[in-house]
Parts: sequence; C-alpha cells; structure tokens
Amino acid sequence: MFSFRITLLILCILLMGASTPVFGDQDEDQKVIEAEVEQKSTPADESPEDTEEDGKKRPSFMERMKSKDPNRGRFLPIPIFITEPAIGEGLGLVLSYFHPKKAVSDKDRVASLESISKASHEQEPPPTVTGVFGAYTSNETAAAGAGHMNSFKDDHIRFTAVAAWANVNSTFYIQDAPFKFNLEGVLAYQETRFRIGDSRWFWGIGLSYLSADTAFRVELPDEKPIKLFPNDLKNVGLSGKLAWDSRDNTSMPNSGQLVDLAIWRYDNAIGGDYDYWNAKLKLNSFHPLFEKFVLGWRLEYQATSGDAPFFAYPYVNLRGIPALRYQGDRVGVAEIEGRYNFTPKWAMIGFAGSGKVNSDLPIFDTEQSIYSYGVGARYKIFDVQNVWIGIDIAKGPEEYNWYIQVGQAW
Repeated sequence: MFSFRITLLILCILLMGASTPVFGDQDEDQKVIEAEVEQKSTPADESPEDTEEDGKKRPSFMERMKSKDPNRGRFLPIPIFITEPAIGEGLGLVLSYFHPKKAVSDKDRVASLESISKASHEQEPPPTVTGVFGAYTSNETAAAGAGHMNSFKDDHIRFTAVAAWANVNSTFYIQDAPFKFNLEGVLAYQETRFRIGDSRWFWGIGLSYLSADTAFRVELPDEKPIKLFPNDLKNVGLSGKLAWDSRDNTSMPNSGQLVDLAIWRYDNAIGGDYDYWNAKLKLNSFHPLFEKFVLGWRLEYQATSGDAPFFAYPYVNLRGIPALRYQGDRVGVAEIEGRYNFTPKWAMIGFAGSGKVNSDLPIFDTEQSIYSYGVGARYKIFDVQNVWIGIDIAKGPEEYNWYIQVGQAW
C-alpha cells in the first residue's frame, strides 16, 4: 500500500535506529561491560548485597536512565531528513525510546549450548523501540503517528505496530507521463511473527488498514490545484507470512540469509472497497568474503491480481528511483552491494541494481531501462544495539538522488 510505504520511509528511522544519539561515551560503556563481566566472575558470597534477592532496592526509572549501564533505556530525539523524490525533500522529528536491552536467561544460555543446531540465540534480537513522529516535505506532504517494535520470549515472537495520519502528494505515471495525485487519510499496520521452535523459521500474520481520500491534481499558475476524480476509499488486508532468517543481526548483517514470503488478501468482506491478492517474495544474502569486506545481494518479486487501487500496484524499489515510478502487475528487482568496514565504526558501500516490470495493463508500459547505482557511507553510533546511520547517493535512469539511511537499506 503506497501511503504505508511512504510513511515507513519515516518510520524505518523510528523502528531501526537514530541519527542523533544522546548517550554516554562508547569507550566508557565498554569499561562498564568489562566491569560487569569481572563482577560476575567473582564468587557470589563476596558481594551478596548486589543482588535484588538480598534486599537491594531496585533502581528507579530515572536512575536507570542516568546510569552508565550501556543496556539502559535511552530517549533519543531524532531529526529526520527526507530525500525521497516521490514526495520531495523535507524535515521531521522522532522522539523515540530504546527500551533496556533484554538479557538471555541462564537457562536459555545452557539450552543453546547443549544443542548447536538450535541457533536462535546466535542472532541478536531486534531492538525494542517506541516512538512518536511528525514530518513535512517541500511538496506539502505531511505525516504524524506512533510506532512500537518489540520481541518476546527470547526473540521467539517479534511484534511491530504502526498508526499514522498522512497527507501525501506524489506522482502516478501512465506510459512514462506523470500525473500528480493527493492521498490523505489514516493508516494502521500490525505484524506478529512467531519462531518455529528454536529454528530459524518464522511464521506470521499481518493486518493493514487504510481509510483515505484520493484525487488527481492539476496545478494552475497562482491558483490552488484543481482536484479531479475524488474518491473516498478503504483498503483492508490480512496476510500470512513465512520466513527463514539466519542473519547474524537484523540492522546491519555481516552473514546469513533472509527468505521472506508474504501473501496479502484485500477484500470487502473484511471492510475494504477492493478485492485483490498481493504476493511478495524476497531473498537477501550476506557473505563475509574477507576480514573487512561483506558482499550482499538481493532478489525480490512481487505480483498483484484482481481489482487493486492504482497506488497498490507493485513498483520497482531501488535507491535512485522514485516510489511508484515504474509499476506493473508483476515486478522483479535484483541488486548487489559491497561493504568495506575499514574501521569498527566506519564503512563504505557501493551498489547497483536493475528492475523489470510486466503488466497486462497498457498504462504501465515504459520505454525506459530500469537501473540504478551509487555509493554510500555508514557510521556506527550505537554499539549495544548495533545501530548504523549514513548517506547513499544513487543514480537512476533520470536523475541523482540522495538518502539518509539507518542500517542496511534492504
């Protein structure tokens, strides 16, 4: 769903990381970690007063926030730099709270050591984040909302929820000719994934809800735009998901694979105005070829069948190409990326990709070759939860674009 994808442009920062950290010095955090390890290695009878079971008062919320424990909760005000060509350049702000990092119980640690094949504990769980946001762009696109991401039962359950209002001004292309449109409404998205046993397999369910007004826009000199073909719509979908995830972490993987299949059904029987199917299969793979070099590649295929609204048709999703620029009933994307970690905190990347569109509808015909390439840089700002930020500069068939990224772009 287009409005959801555009809003995720903002929410990805909320749910994955931050661009302006507000926390203590990382070297000092490392000293705290070493001190904790040393303390845990001493006999328990040397400092029994350090345990809550022996009557030690639990620290208050503010005391935990002020402590030097690198696993403490942290409030992070995050400026958003929006550079998506489909909605213009803009600014926003996220106020996010990174919850304290969850520890794996001793029982779980023993269990994971007893069975090497049960590999769930070898992966770093996603960070637990709650936040609110607002943003505005140069073409008068605006959005505001809240989101939460969490994992439970030692990363056996992963939960994501987003609720937002958005007023999106963007462009829909008919045979390479641009037509501006407006979409204003509220949306909600929820996804829950369940790990199958202690394996790397997940199954999941999702819900997507959009209630919006849409209209095409005709720009007139010195006058307000004229709205054509206004439409009040609801688009409601349910999904089933199956995934294999062997990545070493979810924010900036160095090794492993992600295979993710999602099948959505949008139907008036569940409150929507449209009846159609949408299926998406993606494969991300990461390979450490040398001590400091990681090669990643990505394949995606998405298809839609039925009576879908114009903004819900799949489109080529590559850096350097605006959202909705190349759409069709069936869309495939291939991309490769190389990352060189020349220090523990700095990395440079290069990437290139290509897309293919097939459609039974002549409105989506294009004479363009669909490709993009570019370079970027990353900086690790948050050691404990492995948060990287950076910038990518990409060239598509028509122009250069730049992006503020949090973690891996895929």
